[in-house]
This record gives sequence, C-alpha cells and structure tokens, in this order.
Amino acid sequence: MNKTLLTLTLCLITVFVASAQTPALTDEIKKLDFLVGEWKGEGWKFRPDGSRENSFTQKSKVQIKDVSLLRVKDERTYKPVISSGKNTIFLPGTPVFHSSSLEASIYYDDKLKLYRWRGENRYGRKDPLEAKLVGNKTLQYGIRFSTPLEPADGNTRITIQITDAGEWHETFEIWHRDRWLLVEESTLKKIK
Repeated sequence: MNKTLLTLTLCLITVFVASAQTPALTDEIKKLDFLVGEWKGEGWKFRPDGSRENSFTQKSKVQIKDVSLLRVKDERTYKPVISSGKNTIFLPGTPVFHSSSLEASIYYDDKLKLYRWRGENRYGRKDPLEAKLVGNKTLQYGIRFSTPLEPADGNTRITIQITDAGEWHETFEIWHRDRWLLVEESTLKKIK
C-alpha cells in the first residue's frame, strides 16, 4: 500500500511540475505568433556589388505545434537566368531552373532563456542556432563564428520582419570585410 501511495504521489508531482512549466513555454511561443500563417511572394539573390543575380518565388508556412514550438516550411523556386557579363536576363515562361525547400523548428530553450532555430536539411543534420526577437515583429537567427562585438568573416544572419503593411520581409546577410552584405531578400504577403 505504501509503494502504491508513493508511486501515485510521484506521478501527481510530475504532472504538476510539467503543467507548471508549460505556460512559460507557451508564453514565449505566443510572442512569435506574428509569423504564423501561409505566406507567398518573390525574392532575389544579390551579387557582392549589390546587383540582382537571380529571382525566386517563395512560399513559407508557419504553424504552432505542441504549444512549445513553431514548424516552418519554406519552398523556393528559382527562375532560370542567362548572365552575360554585367547583364542578367530573366527568362519568363521557361522551365524552372531549380527549387529548394527548408523545414525548421523554432522553440524556446527555457534553461538558456533563448529561442532556437533548428533547421532540418536533406542530410538529416540538425543545427540549433540562437534566435532572438530584435524588434517589433522581428526575429533574427544566424551562425556566429566570433563574439557579437567582433564578428568574423562568414558570420551569417537571417532576419524575418513583419512590416507595418503586414508583409513578411526576409533578408539573408553575410559579414564580410567589416560590413554586412545582403545576399538574399524576399517580400511575402499572407495568403492564409
């Protein structure tokens, strides 16, 4: 009888502790609800000189899963181009050059008190990157090779901001020679 009572007490304590932790995770994920929905639009890749190199269409879908994380699915279809010297010619109506997709999870690490972006690629590798809210409706994540005060060449950051107009504005930048270089940029409208 004492073992049964002890087991029941331990189970109740475990349930109580788990339920007490859930609201903190839920509250942190609720701060990211501005990303939830289905988005569609266009974007561009850039050359180091700032000129556009290639355009793509982008679809992003963000869902809340298990009240403790967001699931992100991103699909891009790149348009074929012909480059001749400094001129880039976009070929409308031609077959797709190539496409890519990305799946990721965003969760809150309660122990470290920060968000994590865990991308999943076709090789099955999972890289939890530090992510943070850097402004109103703005999430940023990236790969850091040095301290934030002394970035090293190759550092990357991706910034997703929902603008005042309600659009998803995403930039991908690389730190190179003491400045951030814009590599990709896209603007999406919410479709659901």
